[in-house]
Amino acid sequence: MHGEYRRHLRSGIRVPVVLTFASHTIETNTLDVSASGLLLKRPRQVYIRPGEVIDVDFRDRPDIRVSARVTHTDKSHIGLQLDRTHFSDSNLNQLFEDSPSWQRLIAKNKRVLWKKSRRVGVFMANTFLRSAIIALVKPRFLFAVYGNREQAGSYFTPWMAERMPHNMVLGFIRQGDMRGLMVASQYMEDELEQDSEKVRFYLNQLQRDFPDVQRIALVGRLPNFVMKAGIEITDPLVEGSLGTRYMIWDVARKMLERPQYCQQTSIVVLGGAGRIGNAVCQDLTGLYDRVIAFDSRYGEDRELATDQGTVLQTSSLSHLEGEMLYICLTTHGDAVLEFQQHMAPGALIADDTHPCISLTTLESLKQQQIAVEKVVLSHDEFLMWPRMPAWSNRAIPGCLVEALVQLRRPEVGERDFPAFRQEAEFLGFSGRLIRPLNE
Repeated sequence: MHGEYRRHLRSGIRVPVVLTFASHTIETNTLDVSASGLLLKRPRQVYIRPGEVIDVDFRDRPDIRVSARVTHTDKSHIGLQLDRTHFSDSNLNQLFEDSPSWQRLIAKNKRVLWKKSRRVGVFMANTFLRSAIIALVKPRFLFAVYGNREQAGSYFTPWMAERMPHNMVLGFIRQGDMRGLMVASQYMEDELEQDSEKVRFYLNQLQRDFPDVQRIALVGRLPNFVMKAGIEITDPLVEGSLGTRYMIWDVARKMLERPQYCQQTSIVVLGGAGRIGNAVCQDLTGLYDRVIAFDSRYGEDRELATDQGTVLQTSSLSHLEGEMLYICLTTHGDAVLEFQQHMAPGALIADDTHPCISLTTLESLKQQQIAVEKVVLSHDEFLMWPRMPAWSNRAIPGCLVEALVQLRRPEVGERDFPAFRQEAEFLGFSGRLIRPLNE
């Protein structure tokens, strides 16, 4: 059920390769090949530590040779990540043609199988099994989400939509001993944005379908749609911004712990004029002397003093010169292309955009020696299955965390960020920066 979301198709082809490492030459076979990585069969009595770089030659294609970093190993395989290059479509087609015919047949049909399996699962979960699932899970909270038409096509067809409830159960969530469900409207994002009546129908139906849940966390832009519809966000609805703010605050704190950035006294928030961005800028003055809130919506420069630091609100690209740390909150990740020429080599971008920075843009930034890492929240006892598109099933969306904290500590104030931050940290929620999810 996860395969459809991978940015690159994993072909599953098995072709012979020769590894060169520490003056040794080792022959083995691939188990999987994608544009950005390899899975190899691990030869007996060979152990290569994660982090090592090895050269890979394809025995039947002498013109294809790559260097790759070992990401993980176990008793049977070695996982490799291509850091400096990617296989081109031509390379993948050549390797695909070298594989046995039965493997080519499986590869061609794999995504079709994934998509159909997911659709069958969604249909069953929202027709014959819906009552049993709700009774078994006994959800204490809901994660109310929406999607675009491309994402919806992976879950259901128009024929299925006519036969399922309007609000569909799409996933199971566990946080310690608490259980919840991810529920999506059949209305698409653009419909909810344009028609407040559809927003009201979505939420009213949600509370009728699940009258006993204690919290309903609103994803992404849904709080904006709700407020636009004139609906007050009160219990059980949870706006979610405190969780997102905590995630970014914790990540910004950990950026300072890296040796190459520990002397930085300023940080840039791209998209600093938004509902979340404005609050984030205020929060970060507790960590940095100067926070640059960069947004095209600012007409002129304005400097605001807080109890702990200053916030510069600006739309001038000149203020990006020489800055090394960035939080990206733009409406979509690839908006950073407008700014990259003004960013210094060695800069780090923490990406919290949806959709996130694309592979093409990542490669362009890498050529300028600008690093990008994805912002996530984690907890040892969290699990979401199946995972959301472009998301790990162990990573927690920031907009969900506020509901999870309030279920444990109902007394945490709605607008009291310092108190919420303290409780979230006490309960074990932690912001992290991870490699972009290329797969």
